[in-house]
Amino acid sequence: MTKTWTVSGIPGLLVLVPVTVCATITYVNQDSSRCNDRSNKTFAQCQYDVDCIANAYCRNQQTCSCKENHIPFERDNVYKCLRVATSIGDLCEEDIQCQFTFTPQSECQESTCQCAHGSHFVEGRCYESVGLGKRCLSHRNCYMENTFCDYGFCTCDLRYHSSPDNSSCLPNAELGDRCHRDYECIVENSKCIRNKCDCKIDYVLAEDGQRCLRAASRIGQQCQQQSQCQLFLKYSQCGANNTCDCVASSHRRGFQCYVDVELGGYCETHHHCITGSYRNSNSTGKSKVDCVNGFCACSEGYTLMEELHDCVQFSDNGKYLRSLKFVSNYGLGLSIGLKFNQSALSLLCLRLFSFFQLVKFQPNLNPNP
Repeated sequence: MTKTWTVSGIPGLLVLVPVTVCATITYVNQDSSRCNDRSNKTFAQCQYDVDCIANAYCRNQQTCSCKENHIPFERDNVYKCLRVATSIGDLCEEDIQCQFTFTPQSECQESTCQCAHGSHFVEGRCYESVGLGKRCLSHRNCYMENTFCDYGFCTCDLRYHSSPDNSSCLPNAELGDRCHRDYECIVENSKCIRNKCDCKIDYVLAEDGQRCLRAASRIGQQCQQQSQCQLFLKYSQCGANNTCDCVASSHRRGFQCYVDVELGGYCETHHHCITGSYRNSNSTGKSKVDCVNGFCACSEGYTLMEELHDCVQFSDNGKYLRSLKFVSNYGLGLSIGLKFNQSALSLLCLRLFSFFQLVKFQPNLNPNP
């Protein structure tokens, strides 16, 4: 601004003299022509550094700028130049001092820079903490040990797997490896048995030693290898059609296999007994043959055929003779059923003769009508 002065001795002469007026004066230099406004905004016009706020300087004698490693901050129209943090734990006044260096996931907590809640510090920055199975933008979001961001989701590294509650990644334990919990064993259908990963009870180890295969519980179930059938099913094998069936010299009764025992042979149960026409059966009940006193014989109501290889049921129309059944002291039951014809009568005589010869030399043999 200018001020008008009257020079004495020269009436009417006006002299215009420039005068500096400070609107807000914090202090005045010895040079009374300059005011030092300490509330000047950053980037305000200036000629000297003292024209700027603390931690600012006059750039090119034109504009106030924050010094190196400082950042401008404004609140309620009051500007400051604040020092940016360089390490977690540095002193601070405002969040921006931390966020300038450590990303917006950092903040000023109790006058020191820290990562905000729900974030973590890695590779010199603060990143949002993302758990297993959650969406991520970078590997750095996945804060758990041995995790990485795979196709936008945090997952365990190779050779690791997630715990049941997704709270951590555990080392993979293959079959035969040491373990402490079932979930450490990564092979499907395996579990930790006596501190070692092994197949579950109803499974068998595959021939390659890398898999657990379900064991068959009955004949006819699908299989890939022999051991699947043989764990629970005696006298069984994995057949050509990849189903469990009975081995040679055995037969099926229901869903199990039993060793073949012909008429007159030693047996433990009627399931073992077979005849020429009765072998495999879906039923487990007694049929034409039975285990009598430890030997296979025709069931009650059946009689032995001429060829001695099969049992037939009695006929009500008299087609078959009433059977003659004898039981030796060895427990072997013999039933004889014959047709009404000449050859049958001859055979009957021959067998009766043989029987009486047997009685003659074995006096302790008791007939059982």
